[in-house]
Amino acid sequence: MTYKPDLSPDTEGLQALVIQPDPYCPIDRLGPWLHDEGITTRTIQPFKGEVIPDSIQQDALVVLGGDMSSLDDHVYPWLSDIRRVVADAASRRKPTLGICLGAQLMAQTFGGTVTKGDRGLEAGVAQISWRAEAAQDQLMAGLPDPFFAGAMHRDMISQLPASAVWLGVTAQYPYQAFRVGEMSWGVQFHPELSPAVYRQWLTLINQTDVVTKERARSGMKAFENQDRIVREHTEALARRFAYLVRITATVAAK
Repeated sequence: MTYKPDLSPDTEGLQALVIQPDPYCPIDRLGPWLHDEGITTRTIQPFKGEVIPDSIQQDALVVLGGDMSSLDDHVYPWLSDIRRVVADAASRRKPTLGICLGAQLMAQTFGGTVTKGDRGLEAGVAQISWRAEAAQDQLMAGLPDPFFAGAMHRDMISQLPASAVWLGVTAQYPYQAFRVGEMSWGVQFHPELSPAVYRQWLTLINQTDVVTKERARSGMKAFENQDRIVREHTEALARRFAYLVRITATVAAK
């Protein structure tokens, strides 16, 4: 899916605030896709001591994944700062995308719970099935079903916020996609992920558990074999998100 973005003077200079909690979880493919749509990015890396703002001044928010758990506030106190800015973005109707750890932090922000995954590591390529509610969702409606995307996580969202709309599931873990309010989406999968970054993650796995290691390794093979469809599907989601950023900014400017 490639096309020249329809940019108007009303939407020039748009920017997304990107929070990257982990040095090995970059924005990857998502950055170029947003840039293609006229949306620049400003990345904050709290692991370097960079400060997460109390309030978002940009037009959108993206919270990336990370190897830490969303339960690790005692080790990473800035996790609470991420939750605060996620809440602020929602209150300002800024389009927000929480990815994996970002989705878990979003769930916690609005009253959901996160626990250790009870079905082990989900890795490789996730096959997401959309629930009926997705057909009415501004971001997910019309996306391929099933939807293929990269995956790598151990924790799970065990309970969605009471106010959340549940959008997508996989066979391994149910809460793969949800929306809170009008403009805050959480996805347990990784729509930004490329095989190159997944391959790097594979080298960083320090697990003695044979099942976990094998799932990660076989996931790499699946990703390489299915990368064409993964890229097609996740690019569609990314460009839809960018469209919503532009539309929301246009309405706010009037």
